[in-house]
Amino acid sequence: MSKSDRKGPLYMVAASLCWSLGGLCISFIPWGAMSIIGIRALLGSLVFILTYKSVKVQFTKGNIIAALCLSVTTILFVFANKLTTAAAAILLQFSAPVFIILIELLFYKKKPKLSETLAVSVTLLGMLLFFIDKLEPGHMLGNILAVISGVSYAGVFIFNKREDTDPKQASLLGFYINIVLGLPFVFSQVTADVTAWISVVILGIVQVGFAYLFFSKGIKHTSSLLACLITALEPVLNPVWVAIVLHIIPGPFAILGGVVIVLTIVIYNIWLEKNIAKKPAIN
Repeated sequence: MSKSDRKGPLYMVAASLCWSLGGLCISFIPWGAMSIIGIRALLGSLVFILTYKSVKVQFTKGNIIAALCLSVTTILFVFANKLTTAAAAILLQFSAPVFIILIELLFYKKKPKLSETLAVSVTLLGMLLFFIDKLEPGHMLGNILAVISGVSYAGVFIFNKREDTDPKQASLLGFYINIVLGLPFVFSQVTADVTAWISVVILGIVQVGFAYLFFSKGIKHTSSLLACLITALEPVLNPVWVAIVLHIIPGPFAILGGVVIVLTIVIYNIWLEKNIAKKPAIN
């Protein structure tokens, strides 16, 4: 495995670390979902523009589809959180690895390996353990939106792997879409709340801006499925921030689920590294 391929999963871990700040920061913002989406996207786009010194995007088919998947995932997930429990929304969205396998099988005729199927199954088991104490019945509309966000979330990983997709440009285009959709709500929903503004700035710069910088660097050197599995670290890290800031300690099932997810990702990465190393070099 080349150095760039080794860095790919590390970039995805860094992206997950940034994404994991979302739940904590949003809890301090009393504004409507669309205004948060608009401001967060605006700040995230500024991070990209300042980093790459460009506002331009190419409207290739891959960039457009990947950007739409990003936009839909972000918006549906926020609304799902409003209409169902946060635990259910996260759990259902992280059905994305299953949808990656199905999409690649149906549209790209790529059959999953046994190792991939096992990794996905154990990760989903860990996710279920993680949220077992927080799941509640009902909230049908929110659950449906969360499942759809899982499909679009799978698309974020798959379509950023296309040859005609530049992940940096696709992410920036996704931000532009959310700016257009979200900023009109700012004028009626945003207040002069200092804590809320600090939280939304962190969301925009770190939780979205830096997260997608890391994502755009990592996705080209990581398989769609592995990248998605690594981002399962996000909900594991989320309660860590809550525990540090709000002193709310997760229960034993949540800790067990987190351990299962982390171990699965680490073992799967080690297994991939060893199997790639065993392959004979092609001269």
